[in-house]
Amino acid sequence: MMKNILNIFLVLMVVISSYSCKKFLDLQPVDQIGEDVALDTKDKIERALVGAYNQLGQGNYYGFEWMNAVWLGDGDVVPFGAGTTDLQFYNHTIVPSSNTISINWQSMYQVINQTNNVISAVRGNSDPGYSSNERNNDLGQALFIRGLVYFDLARTFGGTKATSDLCVPLILQPTRGLDKDSYPARNTCAEVYTQVGKDLDSAEMLLSLSDNRNVATKMAATALKARLNLYLENWSVAEQLATTVISDNTYGLVIPFENLITQKNTSEAIFELSYSSVQQNPLSYVFLPTSMSGQYRIGPSNNFLSLINNPSIGGDRKIMVAVDPAGNPYCNKYRSLATTGQSDDDVIVLRLAEMYLIRAEARANQNNVSGVLSDLNVIRQRSHVPVSVASTVSDVLLNIENERRMEFAFEPFRWFDLIRTNRIGTVLGLTDKNKFVFPLPASEILANGNLTQNPGY
Repeated sequence: MMKNILNIFLVLMVVISSYSCKKFLDLQPVDQIGEDVALDTKDKIERALVGAYNQLGQGNYYGFEWMNAVWLGDGDVVPFGAGTTDLQFYNHTIVPSSNTISINWQSMYQVINQTNNVISAVRGNSDPGYSSNERNNDLGQALFIRGLVYFDLARTFGGTKATSDLCVPLILQPTRGLDKDSYPARNTCAEVYTQVGKDLDSAEMLLSLSDNRNVATKMAATALKARLNLYLENWSVAEQLATTVISDNTYGLVIPFENLITQKNTSEAIFELSYSSVQQNPLSYVFLPTSMSGQYRIGPSNNFLSLINNPSIGGDRKIMVAVDPAGNPYCNKYRSLATTGQSDDDVIVLRLAEMYLIRAEARANQNNVSGVLSDLNVIRQRSHVPVSVASTVSDVLLNIENERRMEFAFEPFRWFDLIRTNRIGTVLGLTDKNKFVFPLPASEILANGNLTQNPGY
């Protein structure tokens, strides 16, 4: 009886907290199995794993809401018509009661719980039809997803460095109902980033090489480890890992750049979230002008427009912006608008261009300027931008920062880049370090007395 009451309460809380963003949050993952169903066969485990991927790609995580919360703070994306919700992130005045904050947190931990269920089920399964290779592959994929989500949680709510500062709770076992473990305290950032590394190390060992770009593979785990070690400033490790991916002939830079937008699962994609008429996202709807049946909720800033349209800076990447007949500039990266206000634009989480720029930055921090230019100019030449001839470490680091800004426009990169490189004060004028992380949701603080709020909120 108590469990039923609890379930009803939780459902009501989710409905209430999500109501104002319902347009973007009605994308329910398919192929899920409820927690009351035992994952005791290969089929059930793999259906639950598919559910984890679909939760990862929901409109309230990688499908829009989390990415929007991140890129609104970086100076390149501006809000046009979503009221106070988007303005909080744009002006760095987020309040703990923000519905978006609650949505982000809940969505991330939903994915974690789904992966925890899969991980527990695989390790305890005795299905004779479940081969060791299949077990390893499924376990590796779940560990990769969990590592990715904790990485996102850590940098969003805890910071971009592995420090003794409080981060987020580490929950590594399935959550079913309420017990003494249902009210976890926050772990340190060092502990969370260490766990991310452990998950990715295990995933890399368990997964096989594959050219399937819509699921976790060995190279996807290696690529995410390269990103992790860049954040942790393990320069030689980041360089080595990026080199491993670059050297794998499964991947190649796409030419022209526009093919990254118009084509799915290109040779450049390492891990790409797939969307379809069943699993959709609202990305094109929020960016496209009303004259194109979009909402025009957000769009490119004037400063960004001046840069991306400069042939010596943006080059071919200027295709990511356009102007409608009424003169309204808009993001042209997400295009496949459906009549429902949803689309099937894919979201690339990891791609080869990032590996070149990770290696370039790692080399710069090891005083290898010639190596930096080799990697940096591969990316610049792909977009028909003049090669860099910078000769000092400080100059090449600035070149890398600007190249990442162009290359990963309308992706959740620049906000974190400016924080981890200590450039956010110079570039955005944001000097209050408390604002470098998001607040924990007020609803979570209220429900869990062991959670503490981030300073300044």
